[in-house]
Amino acid sequence: MAARSLLTRKRLLSERQEILHTELRALLERLAAALERFGDIAPADARALRNALEHLDELFLLVIVGEFNSGKSTFINALLGARVLPEGVTPTTDQITLLRYGDQPQDDLREAFLLERSYPADVLRQLTIVDTPGTNAVIRRHEELTRDFIPRSDLVLFMTSADRPFTESEHAFLSIIKEWGKKIVLVLNKIDILEDTELEQVMEFVRTNARDVLSTTPEVFPVSARLALRSRISDSYGSQWEASRFSEIERFILETLDEEMRVRLKLLSPLGVGEHLGQIYLTLTDNRLATLREDFTTLTNIDQQLDMFRDDLSTDVQYHLNEIDAILLDLEKRGLRFFDDMIRINRLPDLVRSEHTRTKFEQEVVGDVTVQIEQRVQSLIDWMVEKDLRLWQSTTDYINRRRVLHSQDGMIGEVGGSFEYNRGALLETVGQKARHIVAGYDREKESQLLADEIRASVAATAITEFGALGLGALLLAAFQGILFDVTGIIAATVVAIGGFYLLPAKRRQAKRTFSNRVDELRAQLRQTIQRQFISEVEQSLARIREAIGPYTRFVRAQREQLTDLQRTFSDIENELHRLRADIES
Repeated sequence: MAARSLLTRKRLLSERQEILHTELRALLERLAAALERFGDIAPADARALRNALEHLDELFLLVIVGEFNSGKSTFINALLGARVLPEGVTPTTDQITLLRYGDQPQDDLREAFLLERSYPADVLRQLTIVDTPGTNAVIRRHEELTRDFIPRSDLVLFMTSADRPFTESEHAFLSIIKEWGKKIVLVLNKIDILEDTELEQVMEFVRTNARDVLSTTPEVFPVSARLALRSRISDSYGSQWEASRFSEIERFILETLDEEMRVRLKLLSPLGVGEHLGQIYLTLTDNRLATLREDFTTLTNIDQQLDMFRDDLSTDVQYHLNEIDAILLDLEKRGLRFFDDMIRINRLPDLVRSEHTRTKFEQEVVGDVTVQIEQRVQSLIDWMVEKDLRLWQSTTDYINRRRVLHSQDGMIGEVGGSFEYNRGALLETVGQKARHIVAGYDREKESQLLADEIRASVAATAITEFGALGLGALLLAAFQGILFDVTGIIAATVVAIGGFYLLPAKRRQAKRTFSNRVDELRAQLRQTIQRQFISEVEQSLARIREAIGPYTRFVRAQREQLTDLQRTFSDIENELHRLRADIES
């Protein structure tokens, strides 16, 4: 009955482990897909996640790390009971060596700097031992190899030497291992050079420093790998073996790390890789979104400038139009006084001379009205051109300010990639275009172009058909039309001289016709100028929006993508934390 209960427990444990294994693989695959969408994953990070997925189903990986000459190779040889790896006081390991079980010793170079060595040792039936190049060596490539392999490990034996325990470089390297969420066990080697009292002091020193890095007190095993190897090779397990204290670490590896513990660590290892990478790229995503928020502020400021430009134009155009209205109102008042004065019985001799009347009308009524209106319109044109230039200058200032800040923004680690490059290129392109427009802005040319457009627009409103004339000439032609209508009325009055009682009616008719023609002119000028300037401001706004369009589209698209990635990374992080709790329970 007891045996049956034990069998049931093992089966349930395997089923539970399988469920956790499946969930973990799915989460890591989701993370890989999210990182692919992120697009700028560092090569080392991509490799770490790929290896985590590949090694999820492989044998337990026990990775031995430490500085060169800390005795790693000797330790592994003592564990295997034979000189399987070369030993020496100079850096002897220039590649990662995977020690796996095999009936015959055999080497297989799986990839550059990765050697698989088979050896018939019983301990290798349960796990794969990984020998790494020593850190803090002159050959920096060796240290890089070790750092790159850390994410693959299921358990890290961190070896320090009793003659230089827990150096500053070891402190830094242990911090790197911790970031990957690995289970770490410390081994203090070469204890045979210490007295008993010294050993306890060194042990306490190692524990204290390791606790400062790991925020927890790790297990520390004191050993003399050299004495242990001598005992193993000589098959003598007397005082020398006891002095090596090797049995404690061996018991931990072979017995404490039972099947359930190895499975747990095997699951926690890639989970730690996922947590580490997820946190890195969630932070990167948050940082990029913060950068984009500043970009949106820049675009909002530019939009505000565009709105102010439109509002200022609307206000100032009305001011200038009112000034033109005032000029025409004065014209109308002079004209009405002229009719009251001229269309009288006592002025018949003057009325009969139509040419004299027309000249007098031009001098006393029309006068320099065309010049006044043209000056007012030109004043409005100059204001518009200046405002357009200032709009481009403010846009340039905002873009240049953002471009300078962009050059100071630092992306984390190796990850800048296409986001930073594309954003910087867009800022530079938009800034160059704005600077080019500002530098080459010709006020006189722009004013003339706008004056020509207004003249053509005025001509098109049927004030006159003489499209080749200037604005003043067009207005003069319009006033000549008024003069023709009025003098025609006066001529009719003269013809009807026989009935002088018709003069008041003709005077009223002349005044009414004149007022109507002035009102028509006023309406046409107002409508034409207002329409032209509204068109001009919309063209100016459209040119600026077109110039910053690629930058705007990039910011909006990136915000949408990064917001989605932010949710995805956050969800994966929460799921990994939940899964860690399930695995550790």
